[in-house]
Amino acid sequence: MKALEEMPKWMLDKWQGIADLLAEILSIPAALIMKAENQQMEVFITSCSKNNPYKAGDKEDWHGLYCETVIKSNEKLLVANALKDKDWDQNPDIELRMIAYLGYPILYPDKSPFGTICILDNKENYFSSVHEKTLKQFKDVIELDLAMVTSFEIKSSQMIQTIKEQQDQLRKQNIALQKAKEKAEEGNRLKSAFLQNISHEIRTPLNAVVGFSELLSMPDLTKEKRDYFSSVILKNSDQLLSIVSDILTVSEIETEQHQIKIEYTCLDTILQDLEDIYKQRYQDNAINLIKHIPENLREHKIYTDKTKLNQIITNLLNNAYKFTEKGSIEFGVNLKNDVYEFYVKDSGIGISEDMQDEIFNRFTKNNETISELYGGIGLGLSISKAFVELLGGKIWLKSKVGKGSNFYFTLPNR
Repeated sequence: MKALEEMPKWMLDKWQGIADLLAEILSIPAALIMKAENQQMEVFITSCSKNNPYKAGDKEDWHGLYCETVIKSNEKLLVANALKDKDWDQNPDIELRMIAYLGYPILYPDKSPFGTICILDNKENYFSSVHEKTLKQFKDVIELDLAMVTSFEIKSSQMIQTIKEQQDQLRKQNIALQKAKEKAEEGNRLKSAFLQNISHEIRTPLNAVVGFSELLSMPDLTKEKRDYFSSVILKNSDQLLSIVSDILTVSEIETEQHQIKIEYTCLDTILQDLEDIYKQRYQDNAINLIKHIPENLREHKIYTDKTKLNQIITNLLNNAYKFTEKGSIEFGVNLKNDVYEFYVKDSGIGISEDMQDEIFNRFTKNNETISELYGGIGLGLSISKAFVELLGGKIWLKSKVGKGSNFYFTLPNR
């Protein structure tokens, strides 16, 4: 593909923000976006970080460069210490004291090379999976930007301003995530991975909303395409709202700012409303949804926070649908020993015993793995646990791999 002659300012600002954020979060001296052209590598974007020897516009002919190898192989390259590696001990970057390197190729939509995204260190660095995951996620963001620009030729100043405002909001969200990272009590690596996952989950629907919003302003757009673009925007907006809502809820829980509103509410009404919602939402799904409530509890009113009770059951149902492809999901309530015992049971993939002790915790290796495989940011169960305990109950599960999972929680009968 022919190289783009002009890059929109919003995209250059965004890429500069990516380089600066990489250098700050990963604590490395240099984060670069390189451009490959005519057997040369050009420093296209360079982070504004301390001890960064690279300047935008610097060019180097191909003669054994780190990024040259990434372009030629079209694969990731990791060099922990060039001085100790016979394949790299004559590399020209050593003159700039950059001896450690991690880089990924950046491709145009037709898979031809644009350049690379890379980070460099002036000391030996084996770069963890967090470094690799973070760099890979930003590579995906940059390639999506290239696809948008090359496909739709953004010209409207109003569009550009809209995108600029979206990027400003995204930067503020990244600042908030960084503060959350610093305050977290769990291990640094898991906190970093968690924050990067949120960033990825936010960027995906946000970029979809921005991209398809631009398409709606195209002239001579058919009604079918307009309806389709609108549905994509609505779907991704709902996803983004859910993610942000979970993040804000966790923040309120951690700062003990969550208020509870205790009132009498009908048990059967809560369960019936949820049954109606999920049967409508998954009407084309092969899963059979079963609601259970004893006859003597149908007119019974529970004295609790209705909103939080609803969210607890909703989070458990969402999890059940996420991990169940066929069979049934049952939810309901019983009164045992003068305590309300709620449950959500599914016939899904189940949870191994070594994961069950940590499944309700926010920052764990197990939740990180689940997020990678199934998406999402893995806050639903931790929020449910916090709400249950806030309302004076407890939550637990029983599960076997391949046999499904049963989640239970209790609330007092006041």
